[in-house]
Amino acid sequence: MAAAGAIRRAASSAVDRACAGARGFRRALARFAPRASAFAPAADAEAAAVRAVRNLRTFRFHYAALQWALLLASLAPRHRASVLFLMAASKGLLVYGGLLRAFPNSALLRRLLDRRLVGAVFVALVLADIAAAGAVANLLAALAAGVPIIVLHASFRVRDDLEGPSPDATENGKEEEASAVVEKREDGDVEAGPTRRSMAAAPRSPK
Repeated sequence: MAAAGAIRRAASSAVDRACAGARGFRRALARFAPRASAFAPAADAEAAAVRAVRNLRTFRFHYAALQWALLLASLAPRHRASVLFLMAASKGLLVYGGLLRAFPNSALLRRLLDRRLVGAVFVALVLADIAAAGAVANLLAALAAGVPIIVLHASFRVRDDLEGPSPDATENGKEEEASAVVEKREDGDVEAGPTRRSMAAAPRSPK
């Protein structure tokens, strides 16, 4: 009975993790490409460049995941050993990211294992494995497929916080402003009322 209960708990936890992962993937995908109205051309070249730089910073993990998936897909048919090595390396990188989130104030992780150092080592391992496997053509093909998608997305993706307010929010704002004006007027009348009455009741000085 105890073993059956443990198996049920392990299965339910595995299902919960899978559901959480699916929800996280759905949220990330919805943020990356939510709807057609989230894409629009920029006003000019300078605005497009500013938008591209901003989106590269905002969606850098999305772009990295897209490029990584394309690289693994290009290596899968003939270079399975490289795929396994790169997946293991990516697991190590994910563990490092999890440690950074779990211990954000750790001096060991911040100083000895700097993000730039870990990223440089990861890129060096990837390039060394690809060169050793003779898969440079696969890397170029993945870049040729992924870079245009990234450039187009970064140039046309409009930030949600830069979009205009919705009609409902505008109407609510107008109603709040109107109520605030009415309250101010009422307060002014209350404050001015006694003053007017006192002025009327006050005796006039003889000339």
